[in-house]
Amino acid sequence: MKITGMMAGVFALVVLGTTGCATKKYVAKTVAPVSQRVSATETKNTDQDKQLSTHAAEIEATNRDLSQAKEKLSDVDNKATQAGHAAQAADQKAQGAQTAANSAQEAANGAKTFAEQGLDKLGHTVDTMNKYQMAKNETVLFNVNQSTLTKDAKQQLDDLGKQAEGMGRYVIEVQGFTDKTGPATYNDMLSQRRAETVARYLTTQFKIPVRNITMLGEGYAMPVGNDKTRAGRKENRRVEVKLWVPENEATANAGGQ
Repeated sequence: MKITGMMAGVFALVVLGTTGCATKKYVAKTVAPVSQRVSATETKNTDQDKQLSTHAAEIEATNRDLSQAKEKLSDVDNKATQAGHAAQAADQKAQGAQTAANSAQEAANGAKTFAEQGLDKLGHTVDTMNKYQMAKNETVLFNVNQSTLTKDAKQQLDDLGKQAEGMGRYVIEVQGFTDKTGPATYNDMLSQRRAETVARYLTTQFKIPVRNITMLGEGYAMPVGNDKTRAGRKENRRVEVKLWVPENEATANAGGQ
C-alpha cells in the first residue's frame, strides 16, 4: 500500500510535471502572437500619436493663421468703416461746398443782371447824351486873303455866343474855308487862321471853354459858290459856325421859349 501510494504519488508528479511542461508550451504559443499583436498595436499607436501630434500642430498653425486673418479682417473692417465715415464727411463737405457755390452763382447772376440793367441804363443815357442836334448855324464871311473879323461877322458870332451862354452842355463846331485862288497849301493855312480867329473871339467875348470848341481849316473844300465868279468866291471865303446841343436840352429849351 505504501509502495502503491508512493507509485501513485510519483505518477502524479510525473503527470503533473508533464502537464506543466505542456501548459507552458501552450501558453508560450498562445501569448507570443498576442504579444506580437500588442507590440504591433503599440507601434501603430506610436505612429498614430505622431500623426495626431503632427495634425495637432497643423491645426494649431491653422488656428493661428485663422486668428491672424481674423485680426487682419477686423483691421480692414475698421479701416473700411473709417473710410466710410471719411467719405460721408467728405460728401457732406462737398454738399456744403455745392450749396455755397449755388448761392454764389445765384448772387453772381443777380449781380450780373443788376450790372446789365445798370449798363443798359447807362448806355441809354450815354446814347441820349451823344445825340446832338444843331441849335444854331452861322456863316461868317472874310475878305480876300484876310482872317480878320468884319463888323457883320462879329454880330453873327455875338448872337451865337449869347445863345450858348444859357446852355449847360453844347459843342461849337468851327470850319474854315477859302476860295480856289492861290496855292492849296497856303489856302489850308489861311482857312485854319480864319477858324482860329472865330474860336478866339467866342472864348474871349463869351468865356466859352476851349474844350467845347472843335475847329478845322479845310482850305478850298466843299465850295458853296461858283468860284469862277466874284460873288461865288466871296461865298467860299467863309467860316461855318454850328452850335450843337443834346437832344433833350434842345427840347427843353424849345419848350421854355
